[in-house]
Amino acid sequence: MRSLQAIFPFFTLILILLGGSHVTLGGYPVMPAVFLIPVYYWLVFRPDWLPLWSLFGVGLFYDALMAHDLGLSSFLLMLSSVLGQYIRPFLIPHNFLFMWGIFGVYSLLYLTIYGCLVSGGLSFVISWGYGFLIYPLMAFGLSHLHQRLQSYG
Repeated sequence: MRSLQAIFPFFTLILILLGGSHVTLGGYPVMPAVFLIPVYYWLVFRPDWLPLWSLFGVGLFYDALMAHDLGLSSFLLMLSSVLGQYIRPFLIPHNFLFMWGIFGVYSLLYLTIYGCLVSGGLSFVISWGYGFLIYPLMAFGLSHLHQRLQSYG
């Protein structure tokens, strides 16, 4: 069961990317903000289940899927992981509103950097808004999934 736990976050990211890669609301993309939700969740609650190699792979897959420069997402995701190691001790996982607010800051910074580097403009700001609004629902589902996986381990 340990090996399944170790690769499960990787596959949740891949499935979200495949399922939502071309989803738009009001003409604006839902990605990449929505796929940042499970990245944030796993980096906060189980960073050992989302190692750098998996973030590198997910980033390459995302860039290839979206036809962007290969490696940009990998770099930003791995940077998120490295910076997350320093920020994680200050997070309060039992305070949902605090965690949601920190996700809002994290995703806004990520998408601002990403948008500047790929010239995304307004669509990335709208995507951030979608991700911020969808966060509670997706975090709730990931939390229940996490608890189930923990109970089998």
